[in-house]
Amino acid sequence: MTVERDLIQGIIQLANLLTRRLGPTFVKAGVTPQQWTVLSTIDSAGGPTSLVAISRRLLVTKQNMTGMITRLEELGLVERYDDPSDLRSWRLQLTRRGRGLLEKVRPAYDQWRDELLGDIPERDLPALQRSVDRLIARLESEPIE
Repeated sequence: MTVERDLIQGIIQLANLLTRRLGPTFVKAGVTPQQWTVLSTIDSAGGPTSLVAISRRLLVTKQNMTGMITRLEELGLVERYDDPSDLRSWRLQLTRRGRGLLEKVRPAYDQWRDELLGDIPERDLPALQRSVDRLIARLESEPIE
């Protein structure tokens, strides 16, 4: 089973490298790669969304997401308000400043991503995405010990 262990180690190394290499893309905007991901996810929701929906989409705990949202709120990038349909929940949306940051940084991010993936043949990308999605689904279905 050496191949599986090497693959998993490679995936962990890839995740670490992606985070480290993305840092300079966002440093001028004053956000981390993780914060960028949260902002992009809120933006892709197309309107106000719940903290639970964002934490599920990003596969992090609600507690971790609460801290991240608090920091983004302090930066003036996200606002939260009580959900009128569930008083135990919040709704989240980008502020004007948050939308502006996404618009400003997105071209550099898109260029970086396209350059990174540029050596992978276009026809291979859907299979790579399906493989990543299958691994995520498998891990999500396993109970955490």
